[in-house]
Amino acid sequence: MLTSKARRRVALKASAMAVLGAGIFAAIPVMAAVAAPAPVAYTCGPSGAPTATVPFQMELKTPAGTITPNATVTVTWDVKQPAAAESQLRATATITPNSTVGAVGTVSPSGSPLPSTSITASGAIRQPTTVTPSAALPLPTMTMVVRPTATGTVALRGGAFDIKVNNATYHCQPPTSGGPSVNLVVATGTPTASPTPTRTSPTPTPSSPRPTRTSTHTVTITPSPSESEPTRKSQTPKAGADTGAGGTMGPDGRLFILTGGALIVAAAGGGLLMRRRNAARG
Repeated sequence: MLTSKARRRVALKASAMAVLGAGIFAAIPVMAAVAAPAPVAYTCGPSGAPTATVPFQMELKTPAGTITPNATVTVTWDVKQPAAAESQLRATATITPNSTVGAVGTVSPSGSPLPSTSITASGAIRQPTTVTPSAALPLPTMTMVVRPTATGTVALRGGAFDIKVNNATYHCQPPTSGGPSVNLVVATGTPTASPTPTRTSPTPTPSSPRPTRTSTHTVTITPSPSESEPTRKSQTPKAGADTGAGGTMGPDGRLFILTGGALIVAAAGGGLLMRRRNAARG
């Protein structure tokens, strides 16, 4: 079970969350009311005709983000017909298809970033369908371009404007308090550091290798007669035909054969002679 202190802490946290949630949900309608277009009662009517009070839904819009001096700023003047049909600005003549509906108005600035002279806002639309008399008059959105020259806040307030279509002109005059307004805040932007130049040493670009020229010289050397290989010449023995170097070996072998044969015959004869002598003695 929770102690009394623990229960007290839980109750305090729950009540704090409830208060925070209620504050958030209560702030949402306020923020939506601030962002929504506000009704401004203009007195309008065609030239030379009776006028009527028309509570237009108007809004001057500035770009989101930081606006810096000398920057080009486009401001939009949005004009819408009131929701109630009986309060709308109505056409007095037929508007044919593809007719151009133009709007021109004045916006008065007040503040140091802009001069105090009036600025013209304009716009145009092409009507795609036919608009019959007593129908709601189409209203273009007007824009203007300003260039603030210094920091500060300048108030922009819409003034009178005209709607022109075909040959008809509808003039609308703002109330004494003026038309829609917006504050244009010109602030100093975050300075951008100038880039520090980086010195880069030039990298030598390798040149393409030059092609190697190869020259081939053919040199033919002819040996002299003294250095050349000796010429082989056949030698024919003078004593007879060349039978395997026999002519260069000295005396002929037949002489030895004859001498041997004579020695054998002499030995045989001597033997016979000695045998005969021995037989005679005996």
